[in-house]
Parts: sequence; C-alpha cells; structure tokens
Amino acid sequence: MKKGIILSLAGFDPTGSAGILADIKVFSLFGLKGAGVPTTLTLQNTSIFEKWDPVDSYYLKRALELLFSDLPVLGIKIGMIGTLQNIKIIAEIIKRERKKISWIILDPVLTATLNFPLFSSDGFLEALKNEIFPYLDIITPNVKEAEVLTQKEIKNKLHLFEIAKELLSYGIKAVIIKGWERKYFIWDFFYSSKGDYIFLKKKKIQGTFHGTGCVFSSALLSYLVKGYEPQIAFKKAKNWVYLNLKKVLQERIGGRIWLFL
Repeated sequence: MKKGIILSLAGFDPTGSAGILADIKVFSLFGLKGAGVPTTLTLQNTSIFEKWDPVDSYYLKRALELLFSDLPVLGIKIGMIGTLQNIKIIAEIIKRERKKISWIILDPVLTATLNFPLFSSDGFLEALKNEIFPYLDIITPNVKEAEVLTQKEIKNKLHLFEIAKELLSYGIKAVIIKGWERKYFIWDFFYSSKGDYIFLKKKKIQGTFHGTGCVFSSALLSYLVKGYEPQIAFKKAKNWVYLNLKKVLQERIGGRIWLFL
C-alpha cells in the first residue's frame, strides 16, 4: 500500500459519533493515517439537533490547498457538504487532483438522524450531481437519500436497480444503497457500472443509532485503500459495522439515539 493520508471532508459533530470525528476514528482503527477538513459545524447531542452552519469558504479552500500541497492523499471520504459554495470548492480540488487519488467516496448526508435537513437550497442537489458525481468512485446513500437524489420512490428490488442506474449515469463507478427494510431484515444493495450487483441481508437490530452511515463509508474507504476490490470491501465494511452495532447494544450511550463510536 502506498504511503499517504485518508481525508475526510464532512461536518463536525460534537458527539464524535458521526461526521469528521467518526471518520478519523475509523481510519485510525484500520491503521491508516486520517486527516480532515470540516465543511460545516453542527449544534447537536444525542437528543437534539439545533442547527448547522458552513465553515468559512476561505478556510475550506485554503485548508484543502495546504493539505494537497504537502501530503499525498490516497483516498477521500466526502460526507455532509452543506452549501453550493462548498460544492464548488470541493469540486475544484478533486477535479484538479483526481488522477493522484486512488478512491473518492461520497456519503450524501442530506438529513440528520433526528430528521433535520443538512443542505442549503434547491439548487444544491443539481450542483452535487453535476459537479461532484462525475469524479466519484462510489456513492453510499441510504434509501431515503437515494429517493431524494432521484425523486423516485423505492418500493421493490426493481426500483433499487433503476435508481442505481440513474446515479451511475453521472459517471460514478458504483452505487451502494443502504437500509432497504423488509420484515425482520435490512438489505444493502451494491451495483457497479459493469453491471455487477450484490444484495447483503442482515437481521434488524432494534435501536436508533447515530453515525452508522458515516462509519460504513469510512470503513469501506479503508478497505479499498488497503487493496480490496469494491465488492469485497462492501461485504467487509457491512460486516464490520454490523458486529460493532451489536457491541453498541451492550454498551448503550446516548438519549434518543445511541452513539456508535
């Protein structure tokens, strides 16, 4: 494996169980050197989400320029972006540096666990699709986020294929749609631009957890950077998250939502 850092571009969550803090924890657990630049600052705990604000645009742009001028970046995990201005700054950087970066993953954080909107305007989604999507290797929306991105409802397996194909049409190499619930099980769906697909089924774990989407995408990126093929990395990351969710049940911390890390 090449030497370098794994970079998180995500929101700052004071609980430490989601966003940039959670990402860097995961990178460290996998023995990788994690770095991070916050895109937004949130006011929240495990019971209340009050508000979020974007970081200063000069800070975001300059922080990224300084990192890339000094350190080799092996992979990027993009989480909450927040604003159109942040999209433009991030798009400019990844367009310029894309050939040097092995993997770029987007976890399109559009709504907080406590159902608080996490993007700024109607034009945000179109800008995200047109300016960020073409440079991605993998996108990891949950069912709700996939529906928001495509304005289509997921009611059956066929709809998962249709939505994945639409997202791939923007130039993304693979789509992972998380959390399709049926009876006692949750399904996660992997679909690549080559037409390969996988369904993973896990028994539902009762509880409301904070940060599972963030840590899954971070674990996925970690496995990819370590040299695993996307399908294998997907399976390993899902199993890693599932095993850790069982630990959370035994060590519950939090009010309305339980901290993952």
